[in-house]
Amino acid sequence: MKTLLTIYILLSFGELGLANMAQMRKKSHTEEFEGMPALFRAMSSSPNDGYTYNWSVVSFSTNGKPGSGLNCTVLYLDQCTSWNKCRQTCLKTGATSYRWFHDGCCECVGELCMNYGVNESRCRLCPEPGLEDEDD
Repeated sequence: MKTLLTIYILLSFGELGLANMAQMRKKSHTEEFEGMPALFRAMSSSPNDGYTYNWSVVSFSTNGKPGSGLNCTVLYLDQCTSWNKCRQTCLKTGATSYRWFHDGCCECVGELCMNYGVNESRCRLCPEPGLEDEDD
């Protein structure tokens, strides 16, 4: 009976963990920097050199007209990272702001983006596989 109670408690906490992860993906911390737009454009347009973070580049039109030349560009770090590491990495890329999601996903935001880029956790390997809510 004691073993069944222990298993039930562990399963209950596991379900709470998945529910909390879904909530954490929606919460974020943002901050603005002075930024270095030329550096950010160079970092987001050239392939990763393998010595820094691996990231995904996402660009979209800031005025709703494709091909207008005004694009918001953000970098999503592939791996989960701490809030401070996210901040430091984004500073080094020349980003003008960043968004760190409470699930560990980090988004470095370029100069033409409004409202701190995309308010969605889209890091490829974060949260780590197996920790995502199956409803997403």
